[in-house]
Amino acid sequence: MRRVQWWEPERLELNQTDDPVAGDGQLVVDVAACGICGSDLHSYTRGFAASPGQVLGHEFSGRVSEANGVDGVAVGDRVTVRPLTPCRECPRCLEGEVQLCEAGHAQNIGYGSPGAFADRVLVPRATLGETVFVLPDGVDDRAGALVEPLAVSLRAVRHAAVGADETVLVLGAGMIGLGAVAMLRLEGAGRIIVSDPSPLRRERAIELGADLAIDPAEQDVATAVREVTGPGAFGLGARADAVIDCAGVPEAFHDGLKSVRHGGRMVLAAMYSRKVELRPDRIVEKELRVVGSMGYRDEFPTVIERLASGAFTADQFITHEFDLARIDEAFRVQLGKSDAVKVIVRPEVA
Repeated sequence: MRRVQWWEPERLELNQTDDPVAGDGQLVVDVAACGICGSDLHSYTRGFAASPGQVLGHEFSGRVSEANGVDGVAVGDRVTVRPLTPCRECPRCLEGEVQLCEAGHAQNIGYGSPGAFADRVLVPRATLGETVFVLPDGVDDRAGALVEPLAVSLRAVRHAAVGADETVLVLGAGMIGLGAVAMLRLEGAGRIIVSDPSPLRRERAIELGADLAIDPAEQDVATAVREVTGPGAFGLGARADAVIDCAGVPEAFHDGLKSVRHGGRMVLAAMYSRKVELRPDRIVEKELRVVGSMGYRDEFPTVIERLASGAFTADQFITHEFDLARIDEAFRVQLGKSDAVKVIVRPEVA
């Protein structure tokens, strides 16, 4: 089979290797579609969490070609896979906080275990309803590859706990930010404001349910939010009830800090590539609740149900598709944040 290995920043190599073989409690999945994640970009450009020879790719769907002792899963089933693989033994796993597993990345697909930028991928610990989810007929392969990032969005939205009469600011309208917009609308948020410099991404945000999309290169974000919410306490800033930061850049973080009301919430759902200079007294003065949102815990089934219902479609997120042989081009396009939202790779099994 073909696979793509990462060797050093901006160096990927497509080569041939033997097909994986499923051991007890494992699956082999013929990959139908695999998305390029923001963390994949960090790996591609600077080696984040990647060792030479690693096969990246963790947002995927496909068809089971080998099943060895996995209850409820059969050859031929179409599945999506939770790539974060809990150890089930550390204190966090025993508490049910599997997204915070303390065992490291050794078995995580795409970060330790070989990933899905390949014709086939091994699922090293396959448990139906925990790491493997059978896709219904109403969720095609392209949509199945979006379940993982949409689960990230849903968890961030759940942390924000936005009520029906509340205003939320989403910073960044990439895949996670747009997913947050879609989930916020379904969760019954009052007003949704989005900030992103890309016209394409702002347009998609409106399509998915945002009430206002701001270009931070043209408008001061806090001022634009203030026009919707009114001024914050003491006439300063704005009064968004919650902020979800999916941008991961210092400028956006500071926009959020200015825009959130006293007693509000900030959810950090992005990985930052640069340091943020911060005066913590701003958090103290506003008595903010600031929480990180890491991956997902039990969000996969809800995402699958919402995709199956037609609440949103794969086409609202996917902007480009490439064959495995064009993986370098696919990564370069995904790096172009103005012209792309989600880029997926669709290998044809050789």
